[in-house]
Amino acid sequence: MRCVEFTSLESRFTFGRYKGLTLADVMDINPEYLIWCVTTIEQFLLYDNALEEIRIAYPNFPIYEAFERCRLNNLERPPIDSYATGNEPCDYGDDSEDYQCYDDEPTYDRYNGSYAQDVMGYSDDDIDTIFDGDPSACWNID
Repeated sequence: MRCVEFTSLESRFTFGRYKGLTLADVMDINPEYLIWCVTTIEQFLLYDNALEEIRIAYPNFPIYEAFERCRLNNLERPPIDSYATGNEPCDYGDDSEDYQCYDDEPTYDRYNGSYAQDVMGYSDDDIDTIFDGDPSACWNID
């Protein structure tokens, strides 16, 4: 996975099922996907000004404590190359083996058409891991 930076609602997704769409587009289609990205992807950088735009444009969007904690943790590990965008690999330096910058892109093939994937935004691997391969088990996720 490459670093992705969101500085405004006009920033574009450079990966996944909403590749090419703006943050505003995704907020209109599937705001839960933003929650999933922030809490799951360490290289997903949602900056303060983008969050402020979300608060104004989407006042009902829930910003839970866990969401904010993950967002701030992601921002604490910025790429060494401060100009890195979704088009460049993120670089945390040689001493940061914990951060995998080149994860495989998630797949959305096996559970295509399920609520867990199409609405909630979970990848095939997420469904296999979190729901033991049963996409209908997502009904109890808050």
